[in-house]
Amino acid sequence: MKQRLLTYAMLLLIATHTSCYTATESTPRIKVDQEAYQPTIEELVIDNNFAHMGCHTWVEGKAFISIEDDLSPMLRPEDNAPMSDNGLKDKTFFYKGYREENIFGDKAVVYLLFECNNYTYSYYTGKSIEEIKDSNYRPLIPSLVDMDDVAMARSLFVGKRLYILTNHWYNKQGEVIQGRHHIAVNITTVEPGSNVLPLAIHFTDDRGVEAKVYITTRSSTHTQMLSFDRLFSYKDPRNEHPEITDEIWCAITESRIIKGMTKNECRLSIGLPAEVNKIATYNGIKEQWLYNSGAYLFFSDGVLEEFRY
Repeated sequence: MKQRLLTYAMLLLIATHTSCYTATESTPRIKVDQEAYQPTIEELVIDNNFAHMGCHTWVEGKAFISIEDDLSPMLRPEDNAPMSDNGLKDKTFFYKGYREENIFGDKAVVYLLFECNNYTYSYYTGKSIEEIKDSNYRPLIPSLVDMDDVAMARSLFVGKRLYILTNHWYNKQGEVIQGRHHIAVNITTVEPGSNVLPLAIHFTDDRGVEAKVYITTRSSTHTQMLSFDRLFSYKDPRNEHPEITDEIWCAITESRIIKGMTKNECRLSIGLPAEVNKIATYNGIKEQWLYNSGAYLFFSDGVLEEFRY
């Protein structure tokens, strides 16, 4: 139940832009000329190391870890296999190949076969082997995380010093906590994540806080979900803003607002607004930023004059 609530919370997080999102997370996707676009280092590290090959390329023995106690409805137990064997969480499912069945006399469809604790489970693809090969089909099986992806992420990130771009952190219990962003963190381990975001990146900050974030194994060029390049950077964001004072930068990392901030400093601190209004006054045009949380900012000549946050 807790895992499902966490998954639901993540779906809301992905779908909703709140006022404390970072600029990286809340900036709308912009269509660009693919030939002119140069992917970032963060995008490339994902695209070059996580090959999303179709299930027809899987070899027997490929391991998946269950992240829930209950068996996914997508997996059908066979040969009197139990729906739950004292809780399936953290147990390993091994790929055992596939079989084809001609159910309605139309085409032979593929069932993927898995083994856990000497029991067999099958996953109905609804596709023929030709369709799977042609589309490079790779199913998303709820409750199962590919351990090859976890192992690859560990080899890429564990022990590295990265810069986190989000303040939406989770503690060891999977509860949302308020973190800081645009700061250096040390990656300590990578574990299986959730149904929606399969990897949990664990880290510690310079204050000794231990936390984690959940990510997809694709870059933002392929998905709107929380990807590595939206959540982490290899470069120190502080170096990109030498004009910002240390006092203001500290407030930005803690998602605080201070009168006198520029629009760019506010954007870095709490993200882009859901709505921008231009308001005519006796002293000129003021700009109002409105956030979905109910927060608002008033700027005069590009400088923060009044706010509720």
